[in-house]
Amino acid sequence: MMKKNIVFFFLIISLVISCSTDNKEDETMNDATVDLVGTWVLTDLRIDENTNDDDLNFAKQILDNFKSSDCDIVIFTFRGDGTAVSENKVNFIAENINVGAGGLSVDCPSESVTETTTWSLDGDQLTFVDSNMEEEVITVVLEDENTLIIAGEDINADNYTGADGVFTRQ
Repeated sequence: MMKKNIVFFFLIISLVISCSTDNKEDETMNDATVDLVGTWVLTDLRIDENTNDDDLNFAKQILDNFKSSDCDIVIFTFRGDGTAVSENKVNFIAENINVGAGGLSVDCPSESVTETTTWSLDGDQLTFVDSNMEEEVITVVLEDENTLIIAGEDINADNYTGADGVFTRQ
């Protein structure tokens, strides 16, 4: 009987220790940071209705085309250890535009640029630090648990001002 109590006691202690270790990691991350951890894919380009920009409208059409063919153009993966990986195919879109008898078609780029950085989130300010220790701060909005919004000017001020990049959690 005593032997069963000792085994039970050690089982309970090990369970408590393992649970408390898991909780310590979660306590060091604020709720918004925990909400951002995961993989996010660019799924939409929201254009301000007051913006009349043919380039933005064309970019939205291309993105909609990619989305309908399951082509992910920009992917962010935020890890709980403070690292992030981005995969970006945007720079290779121009190489995949085809004009033919059937009209304009844009194939999903097979090439991409992949970067690994560190990240931190303070309120709505997302900070990336690359391998050259260069820091970039952008404003993000977590619309809900599966929707992340990045202002177009934070993506590329020359090309996307007046639009928002909509990222969906995968």
